[in-house]
Amino acid sequence: MQTTPRYRTHSKVKKLLAFGIAVLLAAALGSIVQSQFNLVAIAALVDQLPPGDWLYTVWFDLRSFTPTMLVIMVPVLLLALVAGRLLHSTVGVSRLWLAMGCSLVGFLLALWAINNLAPMPTLIAASRGLVGSLALALCAAAGAAIYVGLTSRRNEA
Repeated sequence: MQTTPRYRTHSKVKKLLAFGIAVLLAAALGSIVQSQFNLVAIAALVDQLPPGDWLYTVWFDLRSFTPTMLVIMVPVLLLALVAGRLLHSTVGVSRLWLAMGCSLVGFLLALWAINNLAPMPTLIAASRGLVGSLALALCAAAGAAIYVGLTSRRNEA
């Protein structure tokens, strides 16, 4: 079947929009995860952390830390999705699992690079330990899953 240029343009716009949604949600989720690790550490130091302070901190981090996560998440997801696409025909694993695996590994590599190159002890406090690093990498994997879900052929109308 011949595809028209209009269909190809629509497909590209759909993929760009899906990427934007996926990367925004992954960065916001990463920001929330980072907040939780920070708040748990703070709660261990004080007697009680009121729920209002907890919610305010999460909201504050969503507004102030999400841009930092976006700077990390955009290239990681872009490279991971391209790698997953290239490996799909060779490996024989589903596009979803490849994209999620590549983004998870890519995000862990990005954290490793950031933690070794950043002048401060760690740019992202949650990445100080394995659990936090994996939790953040799962946010990248969730972003990849969102992208694959939004761009899969069964979602075309």
